[in-house]
Amino acid sequence: MMRKLFALLALLGLASAQSLVVEVRGSLEEVEAKALQALEASGLEPDRVLNLGEQVRQVTGPGFPDYRLIVLKPEEGSVEAVSKNPMAAIVLPPTVFVTGEKGRYTVGTLDGRLLFSMLGVYEGEVERPTWRLEAALVRLGPVKRVPPALMPDPKSGMMPALLYRVPSAKAEDVVLLVESELTANGLNLLPNVKVGPATVIMPCKSEWARIMFLTQPAGGFAAPCRFFAMQMGGDVLVGAIEPMLMTIMPGVMGSPAVAMLQEAKKVMTDILDATGGKPYRPGQ
Repeated sequence: MMRKLFALLALLGLASAQSLVVEVRGSLEEVEAKALQALEASGLEPDRVLNLGEQVRQVTGPGFPDYRLIVLKPEEGSVEAVSKNPMAAIVLPPTVFVTGEKGRYTVGTLDGRLLFSMLGVYEGEVERPTWRLEAALVRLGPVKRVPPALMPDPKSGMMPALLYRVPSAKAEDVVLLVESELTANGLNLLPNVKVGPATVIMPCKSEWARIMFLTQPAGGFAAPCRFFAMQMGGDVLVGAIEPMLMTIMPGVMGSPAVAMLQEAKKVMTDILDATGGKPYRPGQ
């Protein structure tokens, strides 16, 4: 099944992009305000703005650019995507990033056509947030598509998400356990959010963010890092974004970000192990 999905991803990669970006002139505050206005005018509702740049500088010192993350409120398309395939929770609710310096900023977000098609959910309401996100960026200027630099090897067996199934558990208990483990491992947490049947947990580690976004700022479409949990009968499906998925982005392979992503995967896998669950693949 996953081999077919990655073959589809490779095919889509020829015509689609992993992220969408637009260059905007002005001060950080002006560009952020324009982005918020464009999102609202396109029918999307911002939930909060995170000052990731300042957070990272406080922890790791100067040298990191301005970086704001606009987290959107879940809407019908996000709920439908997660209801059809829980792995969609690795990039939902959508995030729009604003980064740059000296009056030149990049505003960007996920191109949902690629991942949502790969997950088999790009239809119906799921198409709408993708269109609206692109429409918002178009209001700011000419949109550039950032294609993957390379496609995952279907033989690798890698999935977009790390998935575990916790037997005889309740989703709310697993959420509390994951949040406790994340905090114990030095990750900052936002309040979790319900996206359809899934509870999405959004942690961030400043050291990881510094390395990743200095290497590839467009990785912000997947920030903060997503964990999620949802009830599956008497069991709980718990998962997180597969960090190594970011290696398909331009400039990441061969950079210090690879070692960081490997470290992130180990920490995230240890946290999922702590739930008492077992690795899970769809269809099992």
